[in-house]
Amino acid sequence: MDLFPELQCRREFLGWDAPLLPKVVQYFLDLGSRDGGLDLGGWICVTPTTQSALRLAQLIKTAAIDSNLEFIAPDVVTAGDIAETLYQPEKPIAIEFEQTLAWARLLRSRPPESLRPLLPVLPESESLTPWLELAGTLRRLSTDLASHEVTFADVLKIADTEGERQRWELLDQLFDLYLNELNSAGLTDPHVQRGRAIRRRSLRSQKKIALIGTSDLNESVAKVIAGVDQDVVALIAAPADKESYFDWLGRLKTEAFAEFELPIADRQLIPATDIADQASAVVESIIKLESEYEHSQITVGVTDDSQLAATEMELEGCGYSPYRHVGWTVAATAPGKLIEQAANLISRPTWRSLAALVRHGDMHRYLQNKIAESNPDVEVDLLVQLDELLANHLPVRLSAPLPQIANQRYPIAIAIRQAVFDWLSPLIGDRARTAPGGSATPFGKDTFSRTQPIADWCVCLLQWIDSIYAGIDATEDSTIDRSRTVQAVQKIRDLLTRFAKLSRQLDVRVSAAGALETLAGRFAELRVGQTQGDNDVQIHGWLDLPLDDSPAMIIVGLNHPFVPSAVTSDPFLPGSLRKRLRLADNERRYARDVYAMQLILSTRKDVRLIVGKNSADGSPTPPSRLLAAASPTDLARRVRLLLGGHRDRIDTAHHWNGDLKHSELPIPTVTNSECPVSTMSVTAFKAYLDCPFRFYLRHVLKLKPIDDSASELAANQFGDLVHGAVEHFGESTAKDESDEKHIFAALQHHLHEYAAAHFGKHVESAVSLQIRQAERRLRFVAAEQAKRIELGWRIHATEAAVAESKGAGVTVDGKRMGLRGRFDRIDHNQHTGQWAILDYKTHGHKPEKKHLRTNRETGEKEWIDLQLPLYRMMIPFLGIDADPQDVQLGYFNVSDKAEETKINIAEFSEPLMKQAEALIHQCVRRIFACDFAPTDQRVMYDDYEMILQTGVASRMLASASISEEGNDA
Repeated sequence: MDLFPELQCRREFLGWDAPLLPKVVQYFLDLGSRDGGLDLGGWICVTPTTQSALRLAQLIKTAAIDSNLEFIAPDVVTAGDIAETLYQPEKPIAIEFEQTLAWARLLRSRPPESLRPLLPVLPESESLTPWLELAGTLRRLSTDLASHEVTFADVLKIADTEGERQRWELLDQLFDLYLNELNSAGLTDPHVQRGRAIRRRSLRSQKKIALIGTSDLNESVAKVIAGVDQDVVALIAAPADKESYFDWLGRLKTEAFAEFELPIADRQLIPATDIADQASAVVESIIKLESEYEHSQITVGVTDDSQLAATEMELEGCGYSPYRHVGWTVAATAPGKLIEQAANLISRPTWRSLAALVRHGDMHRYLQNKIAESNPDVEVDLLVQLDELLANHLPVRLSAPLPQIANQRYPIAIAIRQAVFDWLSPLIGDRARTAPGGSATPFGKDTFSRTQPIADWCVCLLQWIDSIYAGIDATEDSTIDRSRTVQAVQKIRDLLTRFAKLSRQLDVRVSAAGALETLAGRFAELRVGQTQGDNDVQIHGWLDLPLDDSPAMIIVGLNHPFVPSAVTSDPFLPGSLRKRLRLADNERRYARDVYAMQLILSTRKDVRLIVGKNSADGSPTPPSRLLAAASPTDLARRVRLLLGGHRDRIDTAHHWNGDLKHSELPIPTVTNSECPVSTMSVTAFKAYLDCPFRFYLRHVLKLKPIDDSASELAANQFGDLVHGAVEHFGESTAKDESDEKHIFAALQHHLHEYAAAHFGKHVESAVSLQIRQAERRLRFVAAEQAKRIELGWRIHATEAAVAESKGAGVTVDGKRMGLRGRFDRIDHNQHTGQWAILDYKTHGHKPEKKHLRTNRETGEKEWIDLQLPLYRMMIPFLGIDADPQDVQLGYFNVSDKAEETKINIAEFSEPLMKQAEALIHQCVRRIFACDFAPTDQRVMYDDYEMILQTGVASRMLASASISEEGNDA
């Protein structure tokens, strides 16, 4: 039997004129149905992928029900799982992670010098993660070789250079030591066990084996199949006249497909540009096909996972319901992301990491309940205080003390930090815990320093994850589908439960951060699915497409490097070495994908192949090599077609709702019958001039943006920093100092005092640089102030305030509008008796530039800011004994240039001031009339473009409307 294995396997060629799986079902119906029943219990069906296994089981069940047959289903497994069902291992087989741990344990125990042939630069011995990555690489390398029945010693025999021989000799030695590590732990390697089972002829199967479309079966599984004393049939998707294209097990022969020509028609090729355009091309193709097919009869194939999100989003945006068979990794689900965010916080305990964690929906709900328990009378959104703390004080480390002013303003943010710290308590050693209200600060450097075996961490993590997800139900909130979260939590629990039983011999001690980082990599290998709807558009990966049985298919991304994908990037097994070892190389991969494309094209009526120019990350993607499987004439025509880049486009945006020509998201309107404003600040007038509606949002509704992502002071914060320094200087005993050096020393002192009070001692490096920049400006201020003193000017007051309570206001049409404002600085000249009101500005522009502009139509000056005219109107309420017209108004410009840092007195003519006063009255009159209509002019630095829909989306719709009008013309 060993001499002639081909006699053991019967090949059945079922053709490629129709999908394989339905033909396989008919094959079994003809073979096994009798007496009103279909007994397939004596069969093991082997398919290439999980999806094809699920589909075959579904088709068999449906066919039996439709034929009114009582049936016994076969065992359906994938090619990767069949081998271990045919023998009994001598010892428990190590799971993949235990194999990786064995390699890591071995590598870390070796003298560094002995590993130099493997890697010139080795990881640090204390850090586990790099060693696990190297161990994972070696595990995959040994698995790759073993799957082709190749050993490290086999590679050593053909190594060319002395360096390669040293490397493979070392790997051969390490592999034996790796097996000893597993053996000492009472475990064994799966491929070693396969080899022993073959040599000892201990392979057994009580059932017949059907190999279904397994054209790429690896050598290791093939040897296992050959060693089973049982009937084997290979059901091959090809006509009988292609018999020579396949070996005895139905595996394709690489050389047979090297010159194969694919029957791709020009109409099947669709050119596209970037990933967004490719997704649009998918929808366009569905629109053209849906008159003939139900949505469930159309399969969308993606050649790379990076195309999934864009394709799915475009389908949903156009009213289709997509179903991705590949599902989602657990790492991409809510629980997976929560663990990732927690790992980030533990490894980098910063306020920014904390804010990212709190933004997680499940964590936010948990904390909201916790904070409500301790603060029942406080209603506050957690993120508001946290974001304001980040935006206004830019704290960095969670362990660093906050400025006192921040502690007073944001008690909820402090409570959040403590609540998260308590939540992480299962991952914290007793000695590192801090009691609430104690002198120690949570998240100190030793908080997460405890180490223990990964198995013990898994026990802790089970308790930890249950604190958020215990009792979660997919139907607990009918408005949110939580089924994916429920599945992910179960997958996480299953993995943690399994890893809690890791071999103690192989396990390693790690910190909490190390454990979470290690486990997060495992979660990325687990997948969860969704419930498929009756009319969903199905999305498959490339490997599932050849055996798919839908009548219409659209493939997005028929490009290099996705199809065929390269197998030459292994650092230890380059393409040339793989070829000499007869491992799966690029030629083998090309042959596999040529055959797959032949099945796709020949087994269904409609196929569309979308060829893009760029991938999801923007990198260029040439057309796939599969398009070159043609005659020179056909190839040249295809190249010209794709280079032309033209296709019949369909308005996919309006396909779902053809009448939709603009955003239907309503813009809020102001419907006040009574004026909501009774007092205005000086700065509010400019906001009203810019846009009355935006004035209403900011000054009436108090809606202000919060930028929690900034790592440096915003322009206004930098201005406040400088203002704080000069303001405190103006209130100090040094304000009359005439020596420039002493003035600068005082300004510098007040600058750092302000910075420490608002940002603490541990600030972002960018903020430290900005403080230095502010120092440089203050040096210029000191020089200017010394000149000011020499001219007889003295600081009379800083931050002097007027308010309605002091009588400040404007009367218009018999109604009084209160005014309030603060004056940065009021100076008085001891020699001349002159008064001056100055406003500090961290720029070099003169007052005229900031207050006036020239009307393009009339050429006349018009006001765009009323700050200084309003200052003059409030002079009577400041206690200044002078005619307002005689009081100087201007800027103290604190520029980054010495020549621009000076006092600029405004030179407004009296007619202009009268015009300003009339405009002030007009603004007040309109506000009393509740005139808050939005401006039709573009607003610079708009904080409200999302509310008013003046951003990218509205501009795109506007341009689309213009384009449509042009086309109509």
